[in-house]
Amino acid sequence: MKTNYIILGFFALLVAACTHEIINEPTNPNGEIIVVNPGTGGTATNSDTICFNTQVLPLYVSYCGSNGCHSAASAEEGVVTVTYASIMKGIRAKNPNRSEYYTIIGGEMPPRRSPQMSTEQKNIILKWINQGALNTSCVNSCDTTKFTYNDPIKTILSNSCNGCHGVKPGSGNVFLGDYASAQAYINANKVNFLKVINHDPTIAVSKRMPPSGKMQDCQINQFAKWINNGFPQ
Repeated sequence: MKTNYIILGFFALLVAACTHEIINEPTNPNGEIIVVNPGTGGTATNSDTICFNTQVLPLYVSYCGSNGCHSAASAEEGVVTVTYASIMKGIRAKNPNRSEYYTIIGGEMPPRRSPQMSTEQKNIILKWINQGALNTSCVNSCDTTKFTYNDPIKTILSNSCNGCHGVKPGSGNVFLGDYASAQAYINANKVNFLKVINHDPTIAVSKRMPPSGKMQDCQINQFAKWINNGFPQ
């Protein structure tokens, strides 16, 4: 009997070691959305605010929340990173050193064979945490007069797509990790690509991209202009 208790205790410790600690149950699980308008200048707070819904959430969904990892369906190790509430279970506002879903980036997660967040992307998450880890959403946050690959298409792809499509061969054999590959794939699939990023109702929900939700209309407009103007680099 004593031996059985020892074995059960060992397995309990093993399971605990393989799961992420949920360190912060948000008091407001719905995460009331705070709308900011950095495009108007406004206050220093508004102009400098990191927007969770358009800057942070796409990173967690693209690099961590794909199917088989931390999506709602797979929930690997009990972790989901596709909503504000689920991400806040591993984040401590204004305390990045105690925020497991931040400190693990570049270490254990994403897995080494998967696309990795850049230093700039990780710094966006750091700044968001230091600002209070609020459920912020920005309006007027992109300039539709800019539509080259280097500014802003490359950044949009990196933030919203390349967690799945940034390392060859890419999820579904779609690789968008450099100009030539992105241009070639999108040029060959123009109509369908625009439907996918518009979350067109004729497209299956599982095929609408990015999975975190439809891009801002101005970002979709930038993609359309990039395509219609011959993919300027």
